[in-house]
Amino acid sequence: MTTNQRQLTVERRKQGMIGRLVPGVVALATMAMGVRAEMPFGRGDYVICYGNSMMERLSEQGELEALVQVAEAGKQLRFRSFAWTGDEVGYRLRPEGYEEHLRTLMKEWPAKVVVAGYGMNEAFAGEAGLGDFREQLGGYLDQLARLHAGAKVVLVGPTAVEPGFPGPDAAGRNAYIERYGKVMSEEAGKRGVVYVDVYGASVAGHGRLTTNGLHLNEEGNRVVARVIAGALVGEAVVRGIDDGRVKEVAKAVGRKQKYVAEVVRPKNADLYYGIRKRPEEYAAEMPRYHEMVRRCEAVVHELAATPGKKVEDMPVAWMEPLPAIAGSDDGGATGVIRKPAEAMAEFRVADGYAVNLFASEEEFPELKNPVQIAFDGRGRLWVVTMPSFPHTVPGLPPEDRIVVLEDVDRDGKADRCTTFAEGFDALDGIAFTEWGVIVSEQPRLWLMNDTDGDGKADTKREFFRGIDVTDSHHGGMIATDALGHVMFCDGVFHRSQLETPFGVVRGIDATTYRLHPRTGRVETEWQSNTPNPWKITYDRTGGIFQMYGDGLPLDTLALTWTPLGVYHPFSYGNTGSNGKGSALTSLSSPNFPDAYQNGMVTASLLGNYAVSLWKYDYSKGVVRGIERVDVVSSPNAAFRPADVEFGFDGGLYVSDFCSPIIGHAQHAMRDPHWDHTHGRIWRVVSKEKPVVRDFPVVEGAGVPALLEFLKHPQNIVRHHARIGLRKVGVEVMGALDAWVKGLDEKAEGYGQRLLEAVFVAEGLREVRPEWLMRLTRVRDEQIRAAAVRMVRFQADRLPNAVNLLATAAAHPSPRVQMEVVDAVAHLRPRYPEVELVLQGVRAANGDVQHMLDDLRHGTKPALGRSVPVLEVAEGTRVKEWVDLGKGAWRTFVRAEAEQPAVLAVRHGYVDILVNGVPMLTSDSMWLNDQQVQLKLGAGLNVIETRFRNIEKPPAVYLYDSLGQRLAKARAAEAAEELAAMAAEYEKAQAALGDAIFVQAVPGRMSFEPGSMTVKAGAKVRLIFRNPDVMLHNLVVLAPGSLEKVGALADKLAGGQDGLAKGYVPAVPEVLQATPLVQPGKEAELVFTAPAAPGEYPLVCTFPGHWRVMRGVLVVE
Repeated sequence: MTTNQRQLTVERRKQGMIGRLVPGVVALATMAMGVRAEMPFGRGDYVICYGNSMMERLSEQGELEALVQVAEAGKQLRFRSFAWTGDEVGYRLRPEGYEEHLRTLMKEWPAKVVVAGYGMNEAFAGEAGLGDFREQLGGYLDQLARLHAGAKVVLVGPTAVEPGFPGPDAAGRNAYIERYGKVMSEEAGKRGVVYVDVYGASVAGHGRLTTNGLHLNEEGNRVVARVIAGALVGEAVVRGIDDGRVKEVAKAVGRKQKYVAEVVRPKNADLYYGIRKRPEEYAAEMPRYHEMVRRCEAVVHELAATPGKKVEDMPVAWMEPLPAIAGSDDGGATGVIRKPAEAMAEFRVADGYAVNLFASEEEFPELKNPVQIAFDGRGRLWVVTMPSFPHTVPGLPPEDRIVVLEDVDRDGKADRCTTFAEGFDALDGIAFTEWGVIVSEQPRLWLMNDTDGDGKADTKREFFRGIDVTDSHHGGMIATDALGHVMFCDGVFHRSQLETPFGVVRGIDATTYRLHPRTGRVETEWQSNTPNPWKITYDRTGGIFQMYGDGLPLDTLALTWTPLGVYHPFSYGNTGSNGKGSALTSLSSPNFPDAYQNGMVTASLLGNYAVSLWKYDYSKGVVRGIERVDVVSSPNAAFRPADVEFGFDGGLYVSDFCSPIIGHAQHAMRDPHWDHTHGRIWRVVSKEKPVVRDFPVVEGAGVPALLEFLKHPQNIVRHHARIGLRKVGVEVMGALDAWVKGLDEKAEGYGQRLLEAVFVAEGLREVRPEWLMRLTRVRDEQIRAAAVRMVRFQADRLPNAVNLLATAAAHPSPRVQMEVVDAVAHLRPRYPEVELVLQGVRAANGDVQHMLDDLRHGTKPALGRSVPVLEVAEGTRVKEWVDLGKGAWRTFVRAEAEQPAVLAVRHGYVDILVNGVPMLTSDSMWLNDQQVQLKLGAGLNVIETRFRNIEKPPAVYLYDSLGQRLAKARAAEAAEELAAMAAEYEKAQAALGDAIFVQAVPGRMSFEPGSMTVKAGAKVRLIFRNPDVMLHNLVVLAPGSLEKVGALADKLAGGQDGLAKGYVPAVPEVLQATPLVQPGKEAELVFTAPAAPGEYPLVCTFPGHWRVMRGVLVVE
């Protein structure tokens, strides 16, 4: 036993796991209710897999299927996996239109055996989620029985969380995982379903079985595959199968599974069956995926039946190209591809600038349709090429590749082109880290390395998965920031589920994420109704800007964190636009004019064909572009500048996708007008200053040199210096401490240098509170703002994070205040006490106030759970509604007992309330399918819908988890029945007198309703309910007194008697106030309405709440 294995065994014994395990290589599978495990397979039977990432990875790794295929050699079984990273039994997020596609596949693949693995993701809900899990699991198993009538079902439990990794405590997590597994065993037993316990095998002392504590590595997949295979064909059979034979068959399974995945979850699915579906493309291309599955599967069957054969001896034949179609061009706006010299002659170049060709397909045929570009620490230009655009034709070999262009003599022209890696499909981004090169090939991020120095990748391992591919060009490109965090994004129509050691993170439509590589945590950074996020770049202090496909470069500081489904308005944060595009980079160049430094460069590739410099103004809050110059443009639409980057020499490099047409929404995916063979890299320089010929080589430099590079004026040099220092590891902190100690605090640039040190330290998860304190005292407001941002990232390790934020909150700079609000937005889901910081914010301008207002959305997702429902029975449409006016409608449902139900509607702008509780709020330009998982109470239930941006309300459906009519509940089906229910409801309300009901909306820091009307001088009975998990009160104020009372409430929060006073100031402006109401409780106010008509503010004065938790009492 190795030292590592001994350590793992000790850790597991501490958790009390080892003593009770069945000895042997593999723990025995636990069968529910004594059900026989081995499946009676017939020839050609389909085995369908469902589940989370564990099942997805088992399908890809191949040994599970290989064991069964070898055991059942000659039966030619057909395994198909519908497993989907992030899935839970009660939450399976899918793109719009997916149900139709899934129905088609289920007819094509009729299951005889179903293997479903769940429990890991659900267990993050802990004790509170067990009841819901049991209910949802029961419904899911019933759904499987209905969808796969007659099939044998095998339910696989979760593995243990492996200790020794960052993340929640493994022992605590495993205690819940075991309890969730027990629920699975019990529910399986009730239905005669086989239950397979893989938990025991995952703690049986095999050494490392996971990559991050959660996801199985190669050995982990092997161990778990044997347990499940034993349940399918018998443990004795599995033990007798030769390992070498299994591994050979598994290789072929892995190749086949790639095509199965393309069938189940195809790239650009939106064009196959989604919102923009084109049936002719589905009909032309989906059969080709199926054919590739069949061809690959034939190899699996032959290998399984023929010992000694090797997968390398059995290549799979590619298919013939698709037949040509007519397509359509863009008329007079269609580009014409010319020779590079002719294309350059067409350019309009701004005075004082020059353009030259750095590289093209003429010298380097590998340079086809370049997209993202990036410079490495040696000054070489890495280029992502995408001749597959929009993705590889099914049945043809993938041709996307990464090439590296090197200007050996530094004359501004590439001398050498090396292919780093090839064979990708829908490749769209690269970024450099201390561990290697991160490559984005949707739906995965890969980590790749050249280990022998020949310029070609030698290793490739999965870094992350789960990014949606529904429209693979509605978002793209990746980046690493100053801390080494990885930024990636989703576009519109996307539905991502990202499994992490901290739980599942989900995204719907245009969303940008942050991955912390050292911990595995993923955070949603922002969501926007602006479609199609692309290039991310950073200013000199790490501030983030992102280009969106409509040509909108957004200052993302303005885009606070919001809960799932709450989007910032279209174009909010726009710094200045000049046409649709994907390119953006921070202007940091010794060659370009000083006036534009710390500005941005954008490029447009549709409508306008130009590269533009922008001068930025940071002084007013949201950054504004105040001056623009188009340094190079073309009248020829074939000029498609997809990305821009500054090189070490100070030149601006432009990636030219080079195609007569652009936009796969406007053109067929296989339109012959697409170009797949041309690509150029242009270089723009200023004539006013020289380019740099003697730029430094950062890669491979020693620690002293790397530290000095932190003083360099160019962003790219400092970026690679930070990577080099992080590569050394925490051992570099001693040298960094000494370097900081030697900095002259009075020297120009001191703040920037100290900030660089903080960046390096945080990249290694090290904190130096004194450095942050110093940064908060520098004069440069951008650096002060960056210091606040760092408090956000280090809050879990700083002893005084709240105090630091509170101090910054009092600063008058809009940018500093914006960073404070952004930090609060990100931190409050984990650290609610951080909201106290808001007491000190006196909004410097409307930009700050806008961010404060955004906090009203709270922390609870605006969109709830959803699952694909394949069939909706007739009679589930809710027919009868009471028109409340202004788009609001009410209906009633009578239930015999409490029960779950699903409410569905197609509209992007809607609020749905059930029994007065807001269940869904959607304001999305792109999301149409809405699904609300709700619970009906026994008796009469009230459902309200509030539609916006529509004249006629869309159909609303109410059904059970199987899409069938509710067995023990009934909605009004005739006008008379609706009238009777409405009368019953009104009678119940009348029994309460004239009471007005107001409640805190759980997780959203708001009141529902937000406005209510009373008559002047009338008696008012107001009942305030608090279903939230936090304390709240309800205070009625005199008009115009909100700011005054709020400030006084803030002072009470800092005093010793504030809680005793309920945080309600004793001033005349407070007209009425409830005490603080505990979660789940209510309070009542009885008073006479003011005599003077007007709008009287309602507010919660609990510390930090008054700024966002507001309403109004209208007195008429």
